[in-house]
Amino acid sequence: MSFLTLANISKTFGATVAVADFNLNIEKGEFVSFLGPSGCGKTTTLRMIAGFEMPSTGIITLDDMDITYQPPNQRNVGMVFQAYALFPNMTVAQNIGFGLQVRKTPPAEIQKRVEEMLALIHLEEFASRYPYQMSGGQQQRVALARALAIQPRVLLLDEPLSALDAKIRVELRLEIRRIQQTLGITTVYVTHDQEEALSLSDRVVVMSRGHMEQVGTPYEIYNYPTTEFVASFVGQLNLLPIANLDRTARSCTLAGQPVHFEHSTDRPISDTPRLAIRPEEFWLGDGQGRNLLRGRVETLIFLGAIIRVRVDIGDGVLISADLFNARSLNLPRVGDEVLVSFPVHACWLI
Repeated sequence: MSFLTLANISKTFGATVAVADFNLNIEKGEFVSFLGPSGCGKTTTLRMIAGFEMPSTGIITLDDMDITYQPPNQRNVGMVFQAYALFPNMTVAQNIGFGLQVRKTPPAEIQKRVEEMLALIHLEEFASRYPYQMSGGQQQRVALARALAIQPRVLLLDEPLSALDAKIRVELRLEIRRIQQTLGITTVYVTHDQEEALSLSDRVVVMSRGHMEQVGTPYEIYNYPTTEFVASFVGQLNLLPIANLDRTARSCTLAGQPVHFEHSTDRPISDTPRLAIRPEEFWLGDGQGRNLLRGRVETLIFLGAIIRVRVDIGDGVLISADLFNARSLNLPRVGDEVLVSFPVHACWLI
């Protein structure tokens, strides 16, 4: 039995459809991320779960209870926002205990719970500090602890890391996942950052223009996208124009060169079919698969752990190949003629 269910949810603002026909079942203790660009409806959906927005149609149930039109303060959900939203005139301990104080929890119980939360977020020595005396990452941990202090049935996070620098984001998302797994709390996380969604989640809901594009595990979303939007939005992707398509033989030509593919969609193919291949599936040289293309190196882009090689294979078609960086790597130079190989299973039709 699903713990949190959104059935046929939609939300309109006047003539604008923010969310349409949203259906999702979330299990107890599951970490689910809503992933998509700005304006896709992910935050609106989260706010409907929280009770800050009411659905235009549909039903939301939590632990078999209909909460569709229940006020936010009766849902027992914890919310963490992009802005830390800490009370500047309260200490860390007072911020964490605020929700419990509002609920008229006995002072001794509040103190005990605050101490547990401080230990959980590893900020025991910061109890008496004020928000302005802390870094952004530390403040967001406090905001997380405050949301968890009331022991919510569901934890909701609305792009909580977007205001932080890259290194702190990586550290804090590991902390969020650790805390979520320690408590076993059902969590819904909103982000436009694909790396966050893939690294944190048990399942990812990819959204576009108010619609659910695909729901699946991070592995499924990345390796087996079901729509062009998902394929191009999640990760880097080569979308290459093809000709002479033979779906029976699973073959085509790419810039006049023969290519074989393994995966083909059951959906109708447009008049301009394209072949989708992830950059990491390519290999410079022969021997890494049945497909072999000839081309000329156009650019080399150094990305730290990865070096992206852009190869012109003719007819104005460029492919990007990602190579893992190593000191022993023998890179070609711009203008060199190269062979690019890749396996049949690495490419599919869009």
